[in-house]
Amino acid sequence: MIVLRDGRHLVGIMKSFDQFSNMVLEDTSERRILHLNKGGDSICYYVDIHLGMYLVRGDSMVLLGEIEKDDRVESARRMKQDDHVDPTSTSSRSKGSNEKEYMKEVTLEEFEKLQEDNRKDIVQELTWEFDTDLIV
Repeated sequence: MIVLRDGRHLVGIMKSFDQFSNMVLEDTSERRILHLNKGGDSICYYVDIHLGMYLVRGDSMVLLGEIEKDDRVESARRMKQDDHVDPTSTSSRSKGSNEKEYMKEVTLEEFEKLQEDNRKDIVQELTWEFDTDLIV
């Protein structure tokens, strides 16, 4: 995952980089994240917008890190695609489980509707003013 200076999050497979930290990402998606506070609980929704092959200029990056695929998200995708639950699977979660879901994937249309409907509940995002914040 790469966080850019303009606040965008890119998720992809790093194929190459150079001495200026320019990077080529394959199978890249822009991950949009929405944090909501509802009754003291924080809920996080996200959507991945597919971009394909992407070149990122090194001076536009703020943060770079490796992320692992979430087995719960992958198993939920498989269950959604297969439209059935395998009772012998240990990775699938039951509805009565006490495990808290931290991030929930939604479609772009659902994401935009959530943004519009919950303007007052949105957690203010961290904004960095690089020109002024980094001056000593």
